[in-house]
Amino acid sequence: MSTAIFPEPIREQLRAVERLMVEQAEGHHPDLRAALAHLVAAGGKRVRPALVLLVGGMLKGETQPLSTFAAAVEMLHTATLVHDDLIDGALMRRGMPTLNAQWSPAATVLTGDFIFARSATLAAATNSVQVMRMFADTLAVIVSGEISQLFDGIHHTDRERYYRRIYAKTASLFELATAGAAVLSQAPEEQVEAMRRLGYALGMAFQIVDDILDFTGSPAQMGGQDHRLCPTNPPSRS
Repeated sequence: MSTAIFPEPIREQLRAVERLMVEQAEGHHPDLRAALAHLVAAGGKRVRPALVLLVGGMLKGETQPLSTFAAAVEMLHTATLVHDDLIDGALMRRGMPTLNAQWSPAATVLTGDFIFARSATLAAATNSVQVMRMFADTLAVIVSGEISQLFDGIHHTDRERYYRRIYAKTASLFELATAGAAVLSQAPEEQVEAMRRLGYALGMAFQIVDDILDFTGSPAQMGGQDHRLCPTNPPSRS
């Protein structure tokens, strides 16, 4: 995992989050355990769980539910990547083979489903009905966005449609991270809304920058596939 952008206290908390993620496959099929360990070992920026921990720390939330929620958010993100790689036919991510490069489509889909289920279990373990509802709503937004991309196809799109796509793909999960952390920290509603807006802005900016880098960087530099043919890329004109 690359954690160089985070201060040392967050780095250690993120390692604990990763351990909690790997533990979610204990007692299940050995291939599921191996797959989850492989996905966690592949690393990543861990921006989403870091946001949970940073917002929760700022609002003086309790460490345990925040860490549990951080793991839930990152596992949800991981599950979407498993399905995305299969849909896109990607064979490498972060310099390592994707699951669908090694397994059948059926096994890959089922593994993604398993990770979705375990991420929901972690979200429920926060004992917050509001957070669980937010989690379910976010998953629905992500899936709806993927369906829209599949049926819209690859073509030039207007700016508003692009913004809707990247909200579903990325910003919705950033919103979940920041607003969910505020809820778990028992912040007043106005602070929860402020943190939601923060997550939205960060997520939109994050995906826009990522899409720009897809045009200017190589797949090796980006750690994943070449997304130049991906319909989330920004429109060339408005």
